[in-house]
Amino acid sequence: GGVAADAALPAFLAHSGWIVSLPEFASHPERYNALALPEWLRTLPGAWLVVPLAVGNELVGFVVLLDPRSPVEIDWEVRDLLKAAARAAASYLQQLRTTEALVESRKFAAFNRMSAFVIHDLKNIVAQLSLMIRNAERHRDNPEFQKDMLTTVEPL
Repeated sequence: GGVAADAALPAFLAHSGWIVSLPEFASHPERYNALALPEWLRTLPGAWLVVPLAVGNELVGFVVLLDPRSPVEIDWEVRDLLKAAARAAASYLQQLRTTEALVESRKFAAFNRMSAFVIHDLKNIVAQLSLMIRNAERHRDNPEFQKDMLTTVEPL
């Protein structure tokens, strides 16, 4: 499952654009404006950082990084590097979503075109059958007409 866009964590990430350090949050939650972390994140073993993925001002997701193999001090350079990587990943995700939407739109358009052809063919068949029924009433006693009509409606 996903996380609702209006949940506390995505709302905080969208508004602030901050990277959330979970060890810092545990020791100084007041630095995060009374953010309430979801249960799944509080109990995720090894959860270390929550990095927002944003394109412009739009949050398209976030990633949770686990504890690094070797100690890393989170200074401004690390944060800048994480933000640059997050922007690239967010841009890729946004492009992927746009491409998927375009593919779905094209599938829908192709389905509509095919449906229009099928409906057109059905209307033609109905018109032909209606004409044959009207003529059948007029020519019910004509064996040649009956033979022609059976040949016309006989499957290929």
